Amino acid sequence: AGSLVVMYMGLRLMLSREVAGPAINVNIPLMKTIGMACVVTWFNPQAIIDVSLLLGSFRVALPPEESGLFLWGVVCASCLWFLSLTTISSLFKNRFTPRLLRIINLVCGLVIFFYGVKLGWSFVELWQSTF
Repeated sequence: AGSLVVMYMGLRLMLSREVAGPAINVNIPLMKTIGMACVVTWFNPQAIIDVSLLLGSFRVALPPEESGLFLWGVVCASCLWFLSLTTISSLFKNRFTPRLLRIINLVCGLVIFFYGVKLGWSFVELWQSTF
């Protein structure tokens, strides 16, 4: 089901003709914004796998006294990453033409869609090897 959600997200992004601009209504209700954020975050199987397995395995390899520092490092790196993305986007927002945004949407949509296909294929291979 997770791979289907990821493929759907990629398709929606690729097929979307709307890009941010003065004609786009950005007054989205708060609950819809929260819902979209939850779908991207909590319904994304790769995000769950990354957080639970990757970070969990790193944390287990550390001595207990260093696990708090590791967690703070992950939180700080995440905040820095998203703050940097937001700042860079804000600085260069006037250079993002509708055509460039459409190209970015197509590329990102393709990557997301094919990642969903790969995730689904990995599930099928795992299922077949189990039985």
